[in-house]
Amino acid sequence: MTSSSNSSAQIAGGVAVVGAIAAAAAIAPKLGSLVGGAPNASTATAASFLNRATFGADAASAQSLAAGTTDAWFQAQKDAAPSPGGAPGFWASPANFHLAWVDRRQADFDAQYAAAVAAITDPNAKKPNHRRVDRNQFQEGFWARAVTGDDQLRHRMALALSEIFVVSFQGSTITPRIAASWYDMLSARAFGSYVDLLKAVTLHPAMGLFLNIIGNTQADKDPTRHPDENYAREIMQLMSIGLVQLEPDGTPRTDAAGAPIPTYTHDDIAALAKVFTGWGWYAAKPTNNTFAKQPGNGVGGAAPDVQNLIPYPALHSQLSKTFLGATIPAYTGAAPTTPAGAAALADYQAKSLDTALKVIAAHPNVGPFIGRRLIQRFVTSNPSPAYVGRVAQAFNGDPAKPATRGDLFATLKAVLTDPEAQNRDAALASPTSGRLREPTLRMAHWLRASAATSQAATGSAVGNWVQFADLGDPGYLAQAPLEAPSVFNFWDPDFTPTGSRIAAAKLVAPEFQAVDALTVAAYANLMAQVVQNRGWPGGDVKVTYAQEIAALTPPTATAPDLDSALIDRINTLYFGGAMSPVLQGRLTRVLSSTKSTAKAPTADQRASVRLDKVRSALILTLTAPEYLVQR
Repeated sequence: MTSSSNSSAQIAGGVAVVGAIAAAAAIAPKLGSLVGGAPNASTATAASFLNRATFGADAASAQSLAAGTTDAWFQAQKDAAPSPGGAPGFWASPANFHLAWVDRRQADFDAQYAAAVAAITDPNAKKPNHRRVDRNQFQEGFWARAVTGDDQLRHRMALALSEIFVVSFQGSTITPRIAASWYDMLSARAFGSYVDLLKAVTLHPAMGLFLNIIGNTQADKDPTRHPDENYAREIMQLMSIGLVQLEPDGTPRTDAAGAPIPTYTHDDIAALAKVFTGWGWYAAKPTNNTFAKQPGNGVGGAAPDVQNLIPYPALHSQLSKTFLGATIPAYTGAAPTTPAGAAALADYQAKSLDTALKVIAAHPNVGPFIGRRLIQRFVTSNPSPAYVGRVAQAFNGDPAKPATRGDLFATLKAVLTDPEAQNRDAALASPTSGRLREPTLRMAHWLRASAATSQAATGSAVGNWVQFADLGDPGYLAQAPLEAPSVFNFWDPDFTPTGSRIAAAKLVAPEFQAVDALTVAAYANLMAQVVQNRGWPGGDVKVTYAQEIAALTPPTATAPDLDSALIDRINTLYFGGAMSPVLQGRLTRVLSSTKSTAKAPTADQRASVRLDKVRSALILTLTAPEYLVQR
């Protein structure tokens, strides 16, 4: 939760945002709906859809979708690799993109070090620093893919999953390679089965480090000790079923007194914790010494530091485990002191894990719980019960076909194509719709819409996007992938700014938990700086505004600039055609007042004015309340 010192900024922000919502509802244009098989939707409507489903619309993607169908788009996204064919190896597959990126960057640093050492002629000279990859290289890969990658839906889903199944560099010994491997796992599983994702999450070393699965041992014969309950608690509370029992539409179930019914008890946590004992680091020849000793950095996906956790049978609880109404019987096989006994107990341990995860995944809460979380990440903070119910139904699949339950691709498609997501007229007219765009998505949207490029290239044909190292700092965006301050992510899904109109309306606004006087000012300053400078002072990530300037440029040298064409472009790509007349008027005044002081301006002077117009319009757009609230 935010501190009381943040309350005034949150209240002010809440008032501004609710005011923008009300104003937009009053003057909203009528917009079409982009439905599954309907071709030739408007570019603006297509852009609106892409602003929810991807890291932001650009002109090419919006025009392409408008000329096709969403069904075809979803299938293409399901099949897409991060980047077109012919690109370097780390672009080839979502299964290895980030890890290959980090490994390549370490190879870059190794080569730089070797060259620097080879250049030394003085035997007494101090050797240069041998740089090692850090979290910054993970961020480089994330942003390269977010801005230029083809598999936008998968990458966007991976970001959403990373905010539900949270691990973080903060407060952990997660390395850049482990983080990259974790994000690759989320990407690879983004369109698969929920229960398979849950198992991959459980056995990944990132989660093992972050929530203490690694090092968790049985205490079967020691009443003074108990297995670590951290992961057992959070897998239920945050990743699957939540704290209270839910109806199929996500509304809490209540008892006779009207109180919410808890989903689980501490006894459930304690029993489930036993399932997560005895899982340790991969080793070709596992021993008690390898169980919790973190391996050094390897290279590639087969190295021990990024392999799934493996069973250490002697450290796994052999007791029965009863939780959520299910019981895993106690182990009754041979003692693990013999090879046969160890193998039997390892099999029991693996089957116990599979059983536990299937019990969790089959709980009736999972559909509405995960459905609401995904709706909040992609569409709106306050979905109606009917919306949640429809998405939960997609998650639950066909009861006659159990394998269809937990289909994450079908669930995500239901989130994005639901009438409440697609009917812009209704959304703009409703004071409860919308969500505060998270800072990462705002930055990515600007970069994509402005056709940003990375000009640094080391060992490959693509840039390294090296300017994004510090964006998670509170003085910049105060958010970066895998940098959440805790397992509760950057914001509570049920957070409401105290004393705000949002609270008075009994709504939630999760992203406002990261809003305070510092972050509001920092975001505005950062965007003003990078928009004005057309990128970063370091010279790597750049935008030229070629498309924006082309929209402004008249057909003849002496004709006035086409200010309205620039406004139309911004309206389409950033607002999906729903920019209010009030903001359009402000942009018109800003553009018309931006002029050359020369009586007969030269071509260069007119070009300079156009650049100033673009920068001023984008700064005003990116800090406007009606942009900050995605609707």
